[in-house]
Amino acid sequence: MTMRRTLIPLLLLTGCSFFSRSQSKFYSLDRVAPAAAPVAGVQGVPVSIDGVELPPGLDRREIVVRKPDHQLEIRSAEQWSASLKELALHTLAFDLAARLRDGMVILPGATKPAATRSIDVVFEELAAGPDAKVVVDARWTLQGVAHHEQIAVDVPSLDSASVATGTSQAIGILADRIAAAVR
Repeated sequence: MTMRRTLIPLLLLTGCSFFSRSQSKFYSLDRVAPAAAPVAGVQGVPVSIDGVELPPGLDRREIVVRKPDHQLEIRSAEQWSASLKELALHTLAFDLAARLRDGMVILPGATKPAATRSIDVVFEELAAGPDAKVVVDARWTLQGVAHHEQIAVDVPSLDSASVATGTSQAIGILADRIAAAVR
């Protein structure tokens, strides 16, 4: 009877550890240095990124990689540090601020002056895979003028760290292109 009392809790503990989830890994997007130095003395009305939209299914915490045949691999144990929409907005805003003169970009959460030019960004694509690359297909508007950018960044593999690095680089290239139009 004593052996049974000891054996049952031991089996329950062993079973629970067998079914426990693996530890999640979290990734963020990094700011990328500008391709060219900011142009000194450029004046004008400041800009702010007022809206960012992502394709359905990609704005989530889990890292998503495209697979062949229109499939998605959702990596539940490998996640972004926030929703991808929030990360993309903040990374793009800070990358853009690094490319323009100080004070030309109103960062997320800052008070907007009355005179501000709005930038809205709609990502038709912001994902890695199925090839070893991160693809950005974005449409953005500035004062009613529409722009379309297509960017592909090769990555060494589709592991989550490479996806995060490639996504950071792609957003940095998008910031370069937006900064060129803002100037």
